[in-house]
Amino acid sequence: MKIKGTIAVVTGASSGIGAATAVRLAEQGATVVGVARREDRLAKTIDACRQHTDASVAHAGDLSSRAFASEVVADAQARFGRVDILVNNAGISPPEDPIHRASDDADSIMAINFFGPVYLADAALPGMVARGGGCIINVTSVSGYVPTPGEPAYGASKAALSRWSHGLAVELHGTGVHVGVLSPGPIDTEIWEHTDNDYNGKLFPPTVVADGVVRMIKKELVHLTVPRRFGAVGAIYPLVGRPFRWGLRRYAAAEAKRTKTSSS
Repeated sequence: MKIKGTIAVVTGASSGIGAATAVRLAEQGATVVGVARREDRLAKTIDACRQHTDASVAHAGDLSSRAFASEVVADAQARFGRVDILVNNAGISPPEDPIHRASDDADSIMAINFFGPVYLADAALPGMVARGGGCIINVTSVSGYVPTPGEPAYGASKAALSRWSHGLAVELHGTGVHVGVLSPGPIDTEIWEHTDNDYNGKLFPPTVVADGVVRMIKKELVHLTVPRRFGAVGAIYPLVGRPFRWGLRRYAAAEAKRTKTSSS
């Protein structure tokens, strides 16, 4: 799918992966509708997008609300006539306490990480299918395939989004609408400030994910892991006879150490 001239909705666009993706799509010629809760920071992202496509706009609000998700798509359709690309990137990873508040953690995390993308897809798909074209990229995480300490609900939300996305891709076969899943490894975003972890490996820049999104759209890829080598741990995990007690973060730390040793 060509990106130039398209209308692209990008969520979580106030910082990190979402901001990098919004700007990268604008550089490719897409008019961006940036969505996030933090209006001031979202405005800065859209200012950067307007350096490339001056009609780009911000739409601030809470994606855990189905009404707001419908409003985002309806406003984009009213302004531009359609939504061609939807990048569901918004996500939260607050500290979890599965012993004392498993239900509350799951409710709040699933509302943004899983149901937010479902609500937006629900609003955007009828128009895409009617036009016979469109693209939805759902940003998940390698944590959706390999458990990480302190994040049972977060990992579950990403696993749910991944499996739902692949199922949706099957359902939409032949309609002209493409659905892809992009699973990042450890990316240098604010999410690490809110997570209690012992990870000390390399953090990769959000631009590697933004570049992955562009690649997925253009080549209509169904699944992509960035950086690519982190796909290996997701493939290995189901084959192991007992849980990876060390988890993704320690795998990443070991991988970073190995890379440093081999290059020295």
